[in-house]
Amino acid sequence: MNIANELNEIIKEYNSGKKESAYIKFKKIFLENKENTKLRFNLAVMQTELSLISEAKNNYKFLINNHSHLKSKINLYNIYLKEKQFEKSLKLINEVLNEDSTNNLYKIDKAFVLYKLNRFKESISECKSILINNKNAEALNIWGLCCFATEHFKDASSLFLQALNLDKENIVYLNSLGRLNHEIRESKLAEKYFLKALDLNSNAFETLNNLAGFYLEEGKYTKAIDYYKESLFLDPKNSIILNNLAKANFSLNNLDIAEKLVRDAISNEKNNDDFKKTLSLILLRKYDFKNAWKYFDGRLGLSNFSSINQSFKTVKEKLLLKSEIKKNSNLLVIREQGVGDEILYASMYPDLLNKFDNLKIECDERLLKIYQNSFDQKYVNKFTKLGSISNNLEKLKKIDYTIYAGSLGKFFRNDLKSFPIKPYFKKIENYKDEELEKILKNNSKIKIGLSWKSFKNRYAKEKSLTLEDLNNFFKLDNCSFFNLQYGNVAEELGNFLKDNSIQITTLKNLDLFNNLVGLANLLSNLDILVTVSNSTAHLAGALGVKTLLIKPANHASYHYWNYPDNNTPWYKSITMIEKKNLNDFEFIKKVILN
Repeated sequence: MNIANELNEIIKEYNSGKKESAYIKFKKIFLENKENTKLRFNLAVMQTELSLISEAKNNYKFLINNHSHLKSKINLYNIYLKEKQFEKSLKLINEVLNEDSTNNLYKIDKAFVLYKLNRFKESISECKSILINNKNAEALNIWGLCCFATEHFKDASSLFLQALNLDKENIVYLNSLGRLNHEIRESKLAEKYFLKALDLNSNAFETLNNLAGFYLEEGKYTKAIDYYKESLFLDPKNSIILNNLAKANFSLNNLDIAEKLVRDAISNEKNNDDFKKTLSLILLRKYDFKNAWKYFDGRLGLSNFSSINQSFKTVKEKLLLKSEIKKNSNLLVIREQGVGDEILYASMYPDLLNKFDNLKIECDERLLKIYQNSFDQKYVNKFTKLGSISNNLEKLKKIDYTIYAGSLGKFFRNDLKSFPIKPYFKKIENYKDEELEKILKNNSKIKIGLSWKSFKNRYAKEKSLTLEDLNNFFKLDNCSFFNLQYGNVAEELGNFLKDNSIQITTLKNLDLFNNLVGLANLLSNLDILVTVSNSTAHLAGALGVKTLLIKPANHASYHYWNYPDNNTPWYKSITMIEKKNLNDFEFIKKVILN
């Protein structure tokens, strides 16, 4: 039998499903004919299908380097795309376009890779060039994804709908619309688009995964698990699904199951930062602090961390990732994300200040006076405004290590005994608020502060309440109420007071958002604060103010509120309750009056 006939028989065998045995025969022929580019290319295709990716890549690279082989560039591009090696993908697709600059398929690929690289303006420009002479649904979808990523939600919606209008049964565009509406909390629309996509293809991995994520963030954890399991059935080795299943079980308090799932995911992808963060949250919930902090730095590698912390790019080369540090090192501590997290992790600042001499702590300017008043006066000059060093390259040269405040846990919070028992913030004694003093002068009632909203985070809606949710507090006798809610709530508060015979005092001269010293003074004069998960809750906890915190759903709760009992080790004065408890007047009466 000549080689051509033998190859035909091998290909028939391969296509019949006997891939591995056919591959061995094919490779044997190739090794005897290594100069044959067609044989090498087909061998690489087989290797790709058989998950022999390293060998496939070597053969594609050989064909590209020695023959500028176009199909090899396209196939290697697709491998890099799957591996999320987007810079390499872009280099190859540019080479392909140099050979065939008019092919819209390759332009679409380039636009998509630019989107994945967060080079949104360039991606949009590529999409626009495609759309000049063509109504191209893929280009509209990628343009929409860029708008989605940059939070131009109306533009994204318009572009996704245009794409869907051109291709009404395309599950990719249905998924784009589902994800967008999920993000802007249009839950019914999101579910509608996901279910329509699922109806068109019940085995579409992306749809099943998106639908599971939707139900997870809707608090329908069992449904989420069901869909994640269907996704895993389609792709049993998918570590992302294992991690997502871990998150869903974590939300159901199935901690041992969640831990096993995420450890399986980590065993497959040891350097995945999202998996590490998931495991750290599970271990924190289990009070296994020492091991939890080992994985908590995984958050540093996530895109949402670097986008929120503007100094990350300048300081990341000096990040302290190890568990030991020389006492004489020049150390810069940078506040963690928002004000709430900063206040929480500031509980470790006294430990830090006592241990290291060459230390600077960057902080939100609104907290500067509180720190300087609360901690030993010899440390007053250790605190500086956020960005004063981390965004100054000359000053950074003098720093040996930088560390984000949340990473201090691995040094100072390795067991329950290490958490503070007493408040670590102090009221500024000489602070004067004549308006408040006048109100309090003849007020002998129980003074209750109210803060019912969270802003500027993904789960703000899930965390927030309405004033109507607090009605059982207003039924209590001998109580006076104070508005401690920052943000634009004047209209909401005014309408509520107009419709109800209730008095809630708002201090006209106190800026609750910018004047945290004044807010601390108000909190210190209350008997109790009733709040949701927001920065005011943290300030109250740090001051030791008696606080009743209404917990958000598990999936929307940060680790410091997410414990199985009603307490958090971070703040001794805070008691947590479920939202459903707000409907029980006797329960409310008991927790306020006791």
